[in-house]
Amino acid sequence: MRLIKIYSKCFISCFVFLLLFQTNLESQSSTDKFQRQYPWYIGVSGGPAQTNISNDISSVIPGVEMTGKNSYCLSVDVGYFFSKYFGLSTGIGLSPYVTQLSLDSYSNSFDTIDSENESYERRISGNDIEETQKIYFLEIPVLLNFQYPFCKAIGFFVQGGINLAIPLSNNYSSSGIYSYSGYYPAYNVLLEDIPYEGFKSNVHNDVSGELKIKTVNPELIASGGFYFRTEKQYQISFGFFYKSMLSDISDYTPVTSFQLSTHENQVRSFMEGSEKASANSMGILISMRYYFK
Repeated sequence: MRLIKIYSKCFISCFVFLLLFQTNLESQSSTDKFQRQYPWYIGVSGGPAQTNISNDISSVIPGVEMTGKNSYCLSVDVGYFFSKYFGLSTGIGLSPYVTQLSLDSYSNSFDTIDSENESYERRISGNDIEETQKIYFLEIPVLLNFQYPFCKAIGFFVQGGINLAIPLSNNYSSSGIYSYSGYYPAYNVLLEDIPYEGFKSNVHNDVSGELKIKTVNPELIASGGFYFRTEKQYQISFGFFYKSMLSDISDYTPVTSFQLSTHENQVRSFMEGSEKASANSMGILISMRYYFK
């Protein structure tokens, strides 16, 4: 969030500079009138973002804390203005979403059978557990564009629409200290800190794997800010954007009993035990466009 605040200050400073520059232009050529722009444009957009992947896991594992991470967004756009104010656009973009999840302590148990066909209760405890989830989405937007010129060179813009977000890379990495033990009710004995059946204590698990994400995910996107027309065919804009998934992005099958880890060097993602997973992003948007007939 600190990064967003820094870029917000830069955005305000740039806008004040553009206003001063526009005043100078008007004083040099007071007879110029706003000229109708070319209808087609191509452009590039990007900027820093604060991203978050939310995992609804509180009913399965309480106490999980989630922290969004700084990231970025990049896109190439093409659009058409069918009037002075309104237009449509599409393109292709890349947006990485990153979140860190942390859990101070974890405990669970389940009934199972060992290698000698003896029934026992396997007990797991863990602490200092951290997981980082990272998803790279390829985004294909369909946007409605509105822009309103204040004068020849400066105006206000708003965009809104839907992204089709397709995961290109979706991974997680997890670390923590786990202990595994076994309670045998037939003998009223607890086995721990021995190699048998992996009943080990204070095991440092450092595991990575792939998240199961749906192939296509609808995403709401909205942005707004100010643009500066350097000349008839070139435009630069500064603003803010917000994106949010409209449905559950997880492709895991719901489970009735979730075990975060059952043995050494094996840790499932928190998302696998989540009832619902979503993602959102907000940040600064900087765009450059070239208009043509």
